[in-house]
Formats: sequence, C-alpha cells, structure tokens
Amino acid sequence: MTKSDIIRWGIAGTGHIARQFAGDIRHARAARLTAVASRSEVSAQSFAKHFDGVTGFASLDAMIGSGLIDAVYVATPNTIHHDQALSCIKARMPVLVEKPLTANLDQALDIKAAAEISKSFVMEAMWSRYLPAVRAARAAILYGAIGEILRFEADLAWNVPYDPKSRFFDKAQGGGVLHDLGVYPLSLARYFLGEPQHVDGTWRAAPSGVDISAHLALRFADVEAHVSCSFERDGSNRIIIEGEKGVMVLGPLFIKAEEYTIFASRRLADLAHPGGSGLSARLRRKLSRSMPLPGVTRHPYRFEGTGMEFEIDAASSAIREGRLEEPSNRLDDTLAVLRMIGQVLARPPETA
Repeated sequence: MTKSDIIRWGIAGTGHIARQFAGDIRHARAARLTAVASRSEVSAQSFAKHFDGVTGFASLDAMIGSGLIDAVYVATPNTIHHDQALSCIKARMPVLVEKPLTANLDQALDIKAAAEISKSFVMEAMWSRYLPAVRAARAAILYGAIGEILRFEADLAWNVPYDPKSRFFDKAQGGGVLHDLGVYPLSLARYFLGEPQHVDGTWRAAPSGVDISAHLALRFADVEAHVSCSFERDGSNRIIIEGEKGVMVLGPLFIKAEEYTIFASRRLADLAHPGGSGLSARLRRKLSRSMPLPGVTRHPYRFEGTGMEFEIDAASSAIREGRLEEPSNRLDDTLAVLRMIGQVLARPPETA
C-alpha cells in the first residue's frame, strides 16, 4: 500500500511507446508521471522537458533510488525487459512491462519466480485487455448477447518492408511477428474464451530466420478459434466472435477498439463492416455507420487518449491496494501466451 492515492510513475525508455504512455497518463484518474530513465542522460533530459514535473535519469537504478516514483513502466526493447524487470523486483518496486513481457518463456518464468519470492507487483502491459469496449464486449458475451459461442477469429497484420536490421526482423532485437503482434489476439482469445485445450499452428520465416507470419488453430471446449498475424500483408485487423444468436465484431483496429458491434449474421457483418484499410472497406464501414441498418447494434466506448490510460488506471489501483497482480491480467495469463508461441515456433517453418 502506498502512502498516497496518486501513483507516481517512472518510465524506463524514451521511444515511441514511452511517449504514448506519457501522453495517456494525463487521462488516468490517479496516476502521475514524475520521472524517466535512459542509458543516455541527454535522451532522458530531452524527454523530460516535454512533460511538466518530470525528472530525467541516466539509469534505471538511479530512478528507482530517487524517491520520486512508486512504480516503473518498462518501455525498452523486449530483449532487456528481463534484466530491467528483475532490477525493479530486487528493489521491491512495482513494475509494468510493455508487451511482450520477455523475449522467451524461460525469462518470463524467472520474473515470476523472483516476484513471488520478493512479493513484488509485476504486470505485462497488455493494454487492449483494459479498453472499455473490450471489457464491455466480454461482459455482453457472458450475459448471452450472442448466445453460445461457436467460433472466434482474430487477424492482426500489416505490411512491413523487410529490413534485416529492423527490430521487427532481427532476432538479436527480439524480432518476430508472434511476439510483436501475435501476443494481442492470443491474449484476447484467452480473455474471451478461457484456457485452450488444444493448440496447433504454422509459421513462415523471414530471410533473417524470425517468424514473419503465423496462423494458430485453437480449441476451447466447443469453440474453434483461429488467430493470424503477419508482417507480409495488411490484414482485416478484426476480432469476430460468432454465436448462436448473432456475430460480434471488434475493430478494425481491434487492439484500439472504441466500440463493439453485434450483427444478425456473419454475412451482414462482412458486408456492412468489412475488415482492412482499403478504400472500399472504409467506405462501406462509413456508409453503414451513417444509416440505421436492421440487424445491427453498435455499442460505442470512445476515449480521449490512445488507450493506454485504462491499463495505467488498473495497474495503479492494484499497486495502491497492495496487490501483487492485477486480477484481469495475471502473470499466468502472460506465461500461457508465451507457451503457445513457443509451442508453434518449436516446429519447422513452412516453406514457400
């Protein structure tokens, strides 16, 4: 339990995702940004000057020991998440780690073991789980809005030009589409459906050897689920949940969903609300929103920031209450996704 109702956050890292967090924390209810750390003091100071009341530090340890923060958000490349999370745990400093928690399952298990020993709060920043539309969609499903679930589909993909030096394709930088994109639909599949009884999958390798595309087939009791991710194409970027009484759609882009929509049928969903970013798809979605359609019910949940404010609120509340985990997103949830990814990547890649 902290001494204040306001959780003071420090950020490790100064890249794009760190700036997104710093912008969104302004919309959180009981959280404030007070510090940032980077390996470069110049970078830390440059970042800090853009945000009132933020102090820059040349190292994570210096920031942790400053007395200016109650928690750390790790926004560095995933190859150093392990060491930085352990540094926070050693200092009994609550830590929120950007997804993926680590570059592999063994590192994640290290973090879980250390957190249990030191009784420290650790959470993966799977921010899409906390979006109001996603949480409302889950509640609607539990209340039977579309009846018994029959099928789940999630596709997250965009075309990334191949560059062996890019973090997306460089194994040394934690590259690979499953860790970068696949964690989102896999985490949300479990969030909606529970624990899969069977996991199967295939993947294709980039010239550098990392996974450039993947498809997973999952079985949740009586529900068939298909999850796809890729850097080779622009995808539908939707979640589609088919039930006995209707079809629920989140997105595009489902990882930043601001509404969920229920359609009377899959045919109507694909006609009125197709996935993708092409002109035709965008025009059809715009047209369907501009006129009432029979068999279509929209449930909007707009927000001010980019969507990270809700996980900031959730993590801050858990820390303030003295919890070791946030109940909606435990380390076991993170480990389960990393196990699925590891299971698929242990197989030989498909050939063209």
